[in-house]
Amino acid sequence: RYLSLDEADRMLDMGFEPQIRRIVQEEDMSLERQTFMFSATFPKEIQRLAADFLEDYVFLAVGRVGSAAKDIVQKVEYVEDREKPAYLARHLNAISDGLI
Repeated sequence: RYLSLDEADRMLDMGFEPQIRRIVQEEDMSLERQTFMFSATFPKEIQRLAADFLEDYVFLAVGRVGSAAKDIVQKVEYVEDREKPAYLARHLNAISDGLI
C-alpha cells in the first residue's frame, strides 16, 4: 500500500537508478499505492524520477531547494533491529500535530 524512498538522491549518486526503476515499475506492487520520495536537496534527476514514478505528482519544498533548512533539528536514536517497529509506532503515535 505504501512505498517510501528516503535519500533518493544518494541512491542515484550510487548508481541504483536501475534497481529503483525495477522495484517501482516491475515488482508486484499495487498501482493503488501511496508513494513518498524524500531528499534533502531534490535535484533535477530526482524530480525527473519522481515524475516517472508518481501519479498526481506534488512537489513540496521546505526552505530553499538544494540547501539545508536552518530550523531542522536532527536526532539520532540507536534502536536494536527487533525493537524498530515498536519504536517507530510509539514515535509516530506521539506526534500531536498529525501526520501526512
